[in-house]
Amino acid sequence: MAANVHAVYFSPTGSSRAMAQEVASVLAQDMSLTHAEDWDWTFPEARAAEYNVGAGDVLVFAFPVYAGRIPQLLLEPLARLAGQGAYVVPLAVYGNRHYDDALLEAVELFFTRQFSVLAAGAFVAEHSYTHNVGTGRPDAQDMQALNAFAHRAASRIAQGAGERVQVPGNRPYKALPPAADIRPKTLDVCTQCGLCASVCPVRVISENAPQLTAQGCVRCCACIKICPEQARIFDDPLVKKIVGMLEANCVARREPETFFAGS
Repeated sequence: MAANVHAVYFSPTGSSRAMAQEVASVLAQDMSLTHAEDWDWTFPEARAAEYNVGAGDVLVFAFPVYAGRIPQLLLEPLARLAGQGAYVVPLAVYGNRHYDDALLEAVELFFTRQFSVLAAGAFVAEHSYTHNVGTGRPDAQDMQALNAFAHRAASRIAQGAGERVQVPGNRPYKALPPAADIRPKTLDVCTQCGLCASVCPVRVISENAPQLTAQGCVRCCACIKICPEQARIFDDPLVKKIVGMLEANCVARREPETFFAGS
């Protein structure tokens, strides 16, 4: 059976999806593989499904960095993947602050699942909390760097298995902040169009009464970014404090970082 390339992503606001699809497209072309169906893990139904990985397949796994780590809701579907020696290219997508231990966590997680991890990268997208950090990214320069990374990753994978790629990070991984019940506030200008409910990756926004948000929000900001009336906001003091820190310290442009086994 011919090997496949799959773009696999959790992408509430679209940046991780765009990056995964770009890399997967280049890999498929360079390696003469089939660019097969995406595995879009943004919504619970897809995260609960079963996925089969062939021994010669290549996965491009892109995810947003949350608090310096992989989004914890991805750990369960990832734990159900069996690599069988297949290849994976992890992409940590972060909001111009830092990716901390997220890329290392991804590399090590896939390695324990019997994947060959020979290339990995960290790329910048506009921060979900504020348009003023990573503004407009990924931009044309980012996509050019992503394309170049994909070509080099294809070349490295074509050489065959080897020691896993070495990436920055610390063990133990960065401690996650205490769980906090922080939900977006809905303003009176809400027209109850339901767009916010349609993009919520944890289904905590009521479809029948979209001004209501149940406990469990992961603060991805998909509902805020899609609202045509700008009717959803975070006014929690903790979120405001984080935004202030980001806008004061994280505006200077950070560039993509890429890593390859044996280099």
